[in-house]
Amino acid sequence: MGALALGAAFAASWVLTAEYTTEQTVERTFVIDEDFTKVRKIMVRTNATKEIMTMGGTSEFVEQKWEEGTINTGAENIGEALLKTVFSADPNWKLELHGILKVRTLDDYVGREVVTLNQNVEISPNEIDSVSKLEEGSERLKGYELTTILEREEDHTRIDLKLTQKIKTHAPWFAHRIADRRVRESAAKSIEKQEQAMIQLINDNKDKSWLLPLN
Repeated sequence: MGALALGAAFAASWVLTAEYTTEQTVERTFVIDEDFTKVRKIMVRTNATKEIMTMGGTSEFVEQKWEEGTINTGAENIGEALLKTVFSADPNWKLELHGILKVRTLDDYVGREVVTLNQNVEISPNEIDSVSKLEEGSERLKGYELTTILEREEDHTRIDLKLTQKIKTHAPWFAHRIADRRVRESAAKSIEKQEQAMIQLINDNKDKSWLLPLN
């Protein structure tokens, strides 16, 4: 009986402490029924390029720093550089930004942890391409990459979102599929919220006078 009880206790302990790392990717595409130039100007004027990562509601902004030399417009700061470049009349302008972004995670699986991501943003007359990739994670967050692409399509704007998360969970072998599903659902919920937040951002600003002229 003693050996049986000991074995049962060991098995229960193993079930409670077993670790499993799952990596899940979700994608989402939607359309905003506004001209891309308007959408691009709103994203820049509201400084949404730094907040794209947090629009899903599973993290909050902590800090952002751009690398020296990534701005070459004669501006004194990133906000002025964005305005000078993106509101420029030059039809061939392009802005590339490289830096780090720190956010505090709010995900149920990860908890409240500050993590660091590399952020690369390219803005041109017809596209915004933002990639945020994990540089310094936490005990449970082992990988993270969010790609956000806004692209001109005729008289509207197409937005593609792709999120990959790699999270360490407490799950024995028989619960791996459950862990996979929950992490995938968490990622899907995050980019669904991001879609809602981006649509709301555009709706809140689409009639602002500073959008004109649309060039």
